[in-house]
Amino acid sequence: MPSSVDAPVEKRRAVRIFHTSDWHLGRQTADVDRTEDFRSFLAWLLGQISERRPDVLLIAGDIFDTTMPSSDAQRLYYDFLTKASQTALRAVVVTAGNHDSLRFLRAPEVLLSTIRTIVAGNTPETEAVVIRDVAGAPMLGIAAVPYLREGDVRLSGVSDTETDRRRAWENGVRAHYDAVHQKLVEWVGPEVPLVAMGHLFVAGSSVGGAAESPSASSDEADASVYVGSLRNVSAAAFGEGWRYIALGHIHRPQAAAGSNGTAWYCGSPLMLDFGAISDKQQILEVVITDHGVEKHAIHVPQPRILTRISGTLEALQLRLLEVGREAPGAVVEVFFTGAATDANTVVQTLQRSAEHAGVHLAAVRIGTPEGLRGWDMPERRLDDITPEEVFRSVLERSGADDIVRKELEPLFAEALEAGLELMREADARRAEVVSDLDGRSAHPNNEIDAKETGHAALETQN
Repeated sequence: MPSSVDAPVEKRRAVRIFHTSDWHLGRQTADVDRTEDFRSFLAWLLGQISERRPDVLLIAGDIFDTTMPSSDAQRLYYDFLTKASQTALRAVVVTAGNHDSLRFLRAPEVLLSTIRTIVAGNTPETEAVVIRDVAGAPMLGIAAVPYLREGDVRLSGVSDTETDRRRAWENGVRAHYDAVHQKLVEWVGPEVPLVAMGHLFVAGSSVGGAAESPSASSDEADASVYVGSLRNVSAAAFGEGWRYIALGHIHRPQAAAGSNGTAWYCGSPLMLDFGAISDKQQILEVVITDHGVEKHAIHVPQPRILTRISGTLEALQLRLLEVGREAPGAVVEVFFTGAATDANTVVQTLQRSAEHAGVHLAAVRIGTPEGLRGWDMPERRLDDITPEEVFRSVLERSGADDIVRKELEPLFAEALEAGLELMREADARRAEVVSDLDGRSAHPNNEIDAKETGHAALETQN
């Protein structure tokens, strides 16, 4: 049966959608805890939902920064969903990104259904979501497709040549979306508008340069091309029949290359790293009517900015004070262009200036942003750093550009998730053994009281 949500709101011909993605709750930037920044964004988003009254909120992957998010990150997420259910939203539809654990997101499925939240699975039946009006009539069909891994869609029986593997990958993605589309048409008929979600790279889309806004002309878009990944697909891989395609994965907002404006990356709503300085942080409001689809970018106010400054030591000290006055709490990457001197002296002086100015010093580098060499800030203990941070640090130290980073990050995330899943399974087996031993000790006659039995049954059902 399709996932569906009913809500006591008025019936309207137009369907209003909020499209967002890549929250990365729990992420730190240069050792700066971003919890309050995320809290501020989610409060702002709730305000926009209350004001603009969208029917559906789509979150297209990477809700969390890691597959095992912190308790603070989880608290932010579930608090937001609970408050969102008290608005006029008919549904929140969530898909897992490459940074998320699909199993983790879906674990509280029964509870989430009580607050009108749907977390899609990874089969056509669980990815086909139907939103109904108060009378029970379908008003929107959604292909809520999560981040797809090679094992999810690769076709068997192909050779090992790169060309054939790439072709098999794209054909597999196309077949996957076609299957969900077929299921939706079967459930809601051909007249109900259909929307697809995805968390992947569309070949030719920009991963560098200025962002394109929904109103920008095609010749204003950044022409940089993402290449070299098996997981790239063309826009044609989504198939036909979608009124709108809501994408995540690329943090820079833009129309997906080759989609004729049907598929859009909304981008990350917060500045998460220094590569986002030139981006536009936004969510997308999409209105579907009988006459077409309208898109509007809604700017997200930034509770904390990231910026880069350059100059001599004296100039940098003054500039840090200016940044502190203009944007308290900013995270600053510094490029030292003065005469060669003792590195420790420069770093320590700038650290004191940053503390006095009320900003966070991310790194001190020699030269200009075009010449990335320099003095990083003092290292943290390895025990205090997440695997993702270690990986990003290695990429930075290697001088990897945005293209290489976007190539390697999903591969690392996939390998990390697989390893963590093995660890979780091992921990679960270990817990079962310990529980069994404890049970035998507490109940030598293998008798279990009713309270324990009920608890076990509850765990099984959930």
